[in-house]
Amino acid sequence: MNVAVLGAGAWGTALAIQAAKKVPVTLWARDSGHISGMQKARTNPKYLGDFKFPESLKLSASLDEAVNFADIIVSAVPTSAFGSVVQNIQTIDPKKPIIWTNKGLEKETGLFPHEILNKFISNTGLEHGVLSGPSFAAELVRNLPTAVTVAASSKDLALKVAEIFHHHSMRIYLSDDIAGVSISGALKNIIAIAAGISDGMGFGNNARAALITRGIAEITRFGVSHGAKEETFMGLAGIGDLMLTCTGQYSRNREVGLRLAEGKALSEILSSLGHVAEGVNACYEVKKRIKSDVDMPIVQEVYQVLTNNISASEAVKSLLSRSLRPES
Repeated sequence: MNVAVLGAGAWGTALAIQAAKKVPVTLWARDSGHISGMQKARTNPKYLGDFKFPESLKLSASLDEAVNFADIIVSAVPTSAFGSVVQNIQTIDPKKPIIWTNKGLEKETGLFPHEILNKFISNTGLEHGVLSGPSFAAELVRNLPTAVTVAASSKDLALKVAEIFHHHSMRIYLSDDIAGVSISGALKNIIAIAAGISDGMGFGNNARAALITRGIAEITRFGVSHGAKEETFMGLAGIGDLMLTCTGQYSRNREVGLRLAEGKALSEILSSLGHVAEGVNACYEVKKRIKSDVDMPIVQEVYQVLTNNISASEAVKSLLSRSLRPES
């Protein structure tokens, strides 16, 4: 089985290296200069350091070449580019199964990745799915234990993806809740910004634990209101990914919150990160999609901070001043 991984950022490269331990892989990136540099170094120093590529990992700046090579396509491009990449894939070969790993919502349309894909494949029967969970590229590539979930349109596709990635230090768990896994991956980044604000203001472990717990409650309410299964949010793609993003040293979204707590401007923070922090755009778009009967106070307060309506300290005061209510 041949695999094309689209997107040579940190996570795409780490997944390509993992898959290439077992099957032939082509790693694609739009930037031919980036591809040329990786071909010479046999590493991705720009995003992942000096971890050597297996011999079975090839590189290409040609999307046609990557798609035609593959039996399964794994997209690790940012959500902002996902729609255009899927559209291009459909013109090359509309029958290749697509798995995506990007987390977020499309700017302006407010669509989650599974909804973006459905615009191009509705009624075609194309097999598809999402791979997500608590996973930092820097740890997977070091062969540290990593467990994620793959949710797919068929059990057969889920098993094929598991066969590709479920070896060495990486564990794959199976699901059929594509919406739940996709929504979890987007909304956890918003809660991570809140956790970063809390940590940056020195509120301690108790406050962070409360944010994570109440955060997963908000994510679950939103997800169920959009057709997801409640149990998905108690798994790796839900609470697992949320815990990692709210506490991990590599979390870009937590870093946004930390710097907001320092009083830095959002534009300055984003320009200095060097990587995409999906939680910012996700917050803007999720805010538009919250149904009137779905209570999401943490998301609402993060939105107020990001849009400069209130300060980080005012957001915390607002959350703490909420009236007494049942936990569930």
